[in-house]
Amino acid sequence: MFSDLDQRLTATLTQRAGGDIDPTPIVEQARRRGRRLRRRRRGFVAGGAAAMCVALTAAVLTMPIDGSTDDPIVPVSALMLPEAAGQLGATARPEDVGADPDTVHFSTDSLADGAEYATWRAGRGVESVEFRGPTGQARFALARTVAALDELQQTLSSAGRPQARTDVRVGDRPGVAWFDTSGDQKLWFVRWQPGDGLWAQLDTYAGSRDEATATASRVRFDAAHRCVVPFRLESLPPGARVRECSVTFGRSEHGNFVKGSLVVGDDGGRWLTVRAQLAPDGDKARSGDLVAGPYRARRQGSDVLEMTVKPCVVEAFRKGWGQGYGESDGLVVLGGYQPTRDLDRPDTW
Repeated sequence: MFSDLDQRLTATLTQRAGGDIDPTPIVEQARRRGRRLRRRRRGFVAGGAAAMCVALTAAVLTMPIDGSTDDPIVPVSALMLPEAAGQLGATARPEDVGADPDTVHFSTDSLADGAEYATWRAGRGVESVEFRGPTGQARFALARTVAALDELQQTLSSAGRPQARTDVRVGDRPGVAWFDTSGDQKLWFVRWQPGDGLWAQLDTYAGSRDEATATASRVRFDAAHRCVVPFRLESLPPGARVRECSVTFGRSEHGNFVKGSLVVGDDGGRWLTVRAQLAPDGDKARSGDLVAGPYRARRQGSDVLEMTVKPCVVEAFRKGWGQGYGESDGLVVLGGYQPTRDLDRPDTW
């Protein structure tokens, strides 16, 4: 939920620009500046809080809408997964796609232009990445069956009135494309087979079908990357194993990790999700009355278990993002939570 500052920004900018504006990137830039200013002014006592408030407000209201800033430039590589040494890409090993939660079998560096966040997923039959930012949004998904792609929920906004499909070529491979409207933009969907036994789909905002198919043709299938999260789960219920990995990175000078999740499940259809995300600045650890190995956990409603393992808040979702496991199973999984030592080094996770 946005703060009161977010709401005031939205109202001010909408009045000036005449349309809906997502304040998230602007507020994030302002918060980055605020943190930098706090470091500079640690020696000042009198008037420090007032000066910070004025500086933060000025930074938000005068920042260009195009997202330009004098903050240190964080390279787009901050959004990428580490390479999987010795692993082959999707076209060489199509049978591995979606079967290994530790590996993504494609490369999409060319889709990251203009993005500030990237969410990667692998496991349970599908591999995907979604890039989001003020000037770039796209999702790419890869699976071994077209049914797996059909089961994916649409994540980029549109009017919900898709148009008829037309035949296209992505590189030298046949495919289909269709579009839906999103305000004054078009959300294009391009689906094709990059190799035998593989199905791929790109969702992207583009000015034309040719632009969308050209973007799709830049996805590569000759390399693999590790889907990594900054923790391990060393205590699982009988018959369970990790079935899906998900991690979100952001382009920030203060660290790129945003959140990471592992889905644990068994062959009987039971599964639960463990998510770790950075605790908000100033958030105090809340003690719990439940024992989870070396940790103390607490209930969040009836279906979520939560604990603090600094600097992250860790949650186990038994319903909604899970089904079939009881509270005791969730405590067993949380009890085996082992955080990484270096949160800023995904290559070491």
